[in-house]
Amino acid sequence: MTGAQEGGEFFTPPSLVRTIVNMIEPDRGNVLDPACGSAGMFVQTGHFVENRGEDVAAKITFYGQEKSDTNTRLARMNLAVHGLEGIIRQGNTFYDRWEELLGQCDFVMSNPPFNVNGVSPEKVKTDSRLFTEKKIPGIAAKTKAVSNANYLWIQYFYSYLNERGRAGFVMASSASDAGHGEKEIREELIATQAVDMIISIGTNFFYTKSLPCTLWFFDKGKPAERQDKVLMIDARNLYRVVTRKIRDFSEEQLQNITAIAWLYRGQQERYLGLVGDYLNKTHQEAGTIAGVLTQLESPLSSWAGKFITM
Repeated sequence: MTGAQEGGEFFTPPSLVRTIVNMIEPDRGNVLDPACGSAGMFVQTGHFVENRGEDVAAKITFYGQEKSDTNTRLARMNLAVHGLEGIIRQGNTFYDRWEELLGQCDFVMSNPPFNVNGVSPEKVKTDSRLFTEKKIPGIAAKTKAVSNANYLWIQYFYSYLNERGRAGFVMASSASDAGHGEKEIREELIATQAVDMIISIGTNFFYTKSLPCTLWFFDKGKPAERQDKVLMIDARNLYRVVTRKIRDFSEEQLQNITAIAWLYRGQQERYLGLVGDYLNKTHQEAGTIAGVLTQLESPLSSWAGKFITM
């Protein structure tokens, strides 16, 4: 079983994790990551809740599943290091359904392996998580395996949510406009009116791969006025250069992307609060300019005198 992430075992960039957390705001209930890696999504969720002055253990139960034995142990250790508790189990999410969580999760967040091409259609064809009429996007003629598992993952994320649940996940850019069976499933997903936002991310955010990606967001509890709307954000040219090969979002860029979602959701007061913070910071920075100019007066006067003498 292969995919663009070499089995899915690479680190999700903090900028993308923070963007997902900022958009879905996981602040209560059951939080699931069915491809949890080292549990980075859970750690960032913990920071989000703590920054609100709330007790993570009292508010959230974390559930994670991971195929790799090494990553399973890393995830458990990462939670412990950060003072968090959760249920992390080892298993192949394609074949190991977490039955008791179906339709029970308040939040689902994940960075699954992209473009996996070795899933057995016989083993998944009766999977209740595949809720669309099409179920399986396509079968490869040579291998007789599922040609691309991206839309299996997407259906899983939707199926684990409860009636008002939110999901945020990383997905291959190609999934946004893939044709054939994937297009049919995408049309059924749109018809559910739960697809809330899609953000296009540029290249070089991942540490080991240069590929672009998209962030998808579901919201089963969208109000009536937004049920026929999907917010599309093109952030491919929005980034901060960290090194020649690595990019991320600055703090201000993260805040600005989040502010667009606030406006889309009608939360103008949060947007105005952010603008107010920017204005206050600008005012504070402006207050330091006079002192800096005063320090420059003496050296400048000295240099000017030399030029006049000459």
